[in-house]
Amino acid sequence: MKKFLSVALKFQWKTILIIFVLLIIQTFFQMEIIDLFSVALSGVKNQKIDLLFKSGLYMLVYTVFAMISIYAVSFLSTRVASNAAYTIREKIFHILMNLPDEEIAKFKISGLTTRSTRGMSSEQGFIVIILTQLMLVPVTLVAIIYEIALIDTTYAIFFLSFIGVITLIVIFRMKQIVKIFFRAKKTYGKLNQMFLSKISNIANRIQINKQENDAEFEKACENSYDKNVKYLLSQYYLGPVLIWALYSIVLITFAMINAGYTIGFETDSVVDSFIILIYVAYFVSTLSFVPAFIDRWPRAFATSVRLEEVLNIEDKIIKSENTNDNPKEIEIVEEDIEFEDKGVWAERKDLFQKFRIILKDDKPKVIISMILLTASTLCMVYAPKVAGKTVDLLSSNVNSSNDLAIYTNIALLLVLYSVGYLFKLTPKRIMGITGEKVAYNLRMKLFDKIEIIGSDFIQENSKGQVLSRLNNDVMNIREFVSSRISEIFAQILSIILVVVLILMTDVRLSLIYLIILPIQVICFYICDVKSKAHYDGHQKQLGRLMSYFERGLSNRHPFHEKGFKKMNQTVIDNYIKSRNVTNFMDPITTLLTNVGKITVYIAGVYFLSVNEIQLGTLLAFIMYGQLMTKPIKKLSTSMASIETAFSSIKRLFAIIDYQKDE
Repeated sequence: MKKFLSVALKFQWKTILIIFVLLIIQTFFQMEIIDLFSVALSGVKNQKIDLLFKSGLYMLVYTVFAMISIYAVSFLSTRVASNAAYTIREKIFHILMNLPDEEIAKFKISGLTTRSTRGMSSEQGFIVIILTQLMLVPVTLVAIIYEIALIDTTYAIFFLSFIGVITLIVIFRMKQIVKIFFRAKKTYGKLNQMFLSKISNIANRIQINKQENDAEFEKACENSYDKNVKYLLSQYYLGPVLIWALYSIVLITFAMINAGYTIGFETDSVVDSFIILIYVAYFVSTLSFVPAFIDRWPRAFATSVRLEEVLNIEDKIIKSENTNDNPKEIEIVEEDIEFEDKGVWAERKDLFQKFRIILKDDKPKVIISMILLTASTLCMVYAPKVAGKTVDLLSSNVNSSNDLAIYTNIALLLVLYSVGYLFKLTPKRIMGITGEKVAYNLRMKLFDKIEIIGSDFIQENSKGQVLSRLNNDVMNIREFVSSRISEIFAQILSIILVVVLILMTDVRLSLIYLIILPIQVICFYICDVKSKAHYDGHQKQLGRLMSYFERGLSNRHPFHEKGFKKMNQTVIDNYIKSRNVTNFMDPITTLLTNVGKITVYIAGVYFLSVNEIQLGTLLAFIMYGQLMTKPIKKLSTSMASIETAFSSIKRLFAIIDYQKDE
């Protein structure tokens, strides 16, 4: 991957440096908000109401700065990823158009086509994760270690050691997982080659043995299914277990504080303990992207290796004898199977119906997954209530280290978090295997359907347009079914349960979240409507790019390069437009959730100062705020995958439901 990133990001180091600086600024303001909350909380005993509202005002100002930084990071990261994709595709195409025939013969055309189009599209998303989330982790870790060290150096060292051990374990395990994924990755080449071969035979009206052809393709599909299930079973548990381990450190912190290991029990020290917990919880929420990163890393690494196979033979290119670069000879295929343009609600209803169709055979398994996720979410949502009671006991009992009730609550928290995360493992496994089965069925349907489409259509639309359905759209649907459906269900359920429990805890503080939640729903809807056309356009243009790439490899001429540059730019433009809208959701979500948290901070500290609530109640509300914030942020970052899946299923069923005119 080193060479791939060096070529892709070679001329963008200044932009990446700016992104890193913005991440530091973003983290600084987020840390300042927690520090100001600490100041406001410490001022409770002195009844300094003016300090309380002054701190709240500064928190709001810092939130605005953090929001601006977040949007700037999203905006610049999209540009960096887009430029990287454009650069790699153009370089790969140039190398392939100018290689000697004997070098080209070492590769399969289907493999070259897919790694440079669909593969590079996946790399774009991975680069965005690196720039917006992975680079944020060390910045946040350093800031939190520094802040905790100011309160208690011993705990800061313990926390850093804990994170270091977990990191080493994950790195070691990921190396093993990557090896397993390469075996699964190889099966895609066989499928693509057979699919492309059948398309070529139909386009050229060559007679084929249907029974033998179908049996061979089915065998290849089964092999791919088996290898991918094996890969899934090797890694599906890693993300949930890792997050469980991170949350366990919060409980360890509870126990350490209760035992008097780090901090005493005067009023200020209880506040310090409280702030340490908030810092640790904030860091854990920063790592919520890790399961998705673990899933993407093997795919991104494997694709980069395949791209580097072409980049490494750049020195073998020769000058083409044909120097004709006449733009009139550039042929860009525009035709494709079009799907009916409906209203937003009618289209969404139709798409949900199609998802029900492809999941029909696995309905019982999906229901079991949803039941287990419901139980998991209930445990996670009830945990803050227990944590609040524990803090109340801790702050009101000088001899808390001898209080059995506190240790009982901590044990209950451990059980709740353990059950919550363990119950996520089975649904992840079930939906992962279901996604592979869905991909298997869709591949078989497409392979059978291209015979009905016929040679005239394939000649008009080129082979790459049809191949893109198998290579790009089926893979998008598989990933959506494997992970996103269960995640979205759990996120929505979590928000609903949090709303119910905060209403049962304190109506006044819960109104803050209830006012902000509808605003976020409206923002989601607006982004969905505004971005739909751009995501459809991106998937369509990516299919056209695959089509042009395949045609260029089949008939190599210099004029293909100029046409490729034009189409490559069109794909990038659609990618940027599709992300420009959804990029707004992250800063908007951060702004709204921070405004909600700050209002809870100020109102909660005020109620605490007049003895209308206890410290544990405030902690419970802050944890509920985190529980509500995390799924909302995940939903906002999931918009890209949701829209991509919707676009892909429309393109798939445009062929599956195709009816030839009589």
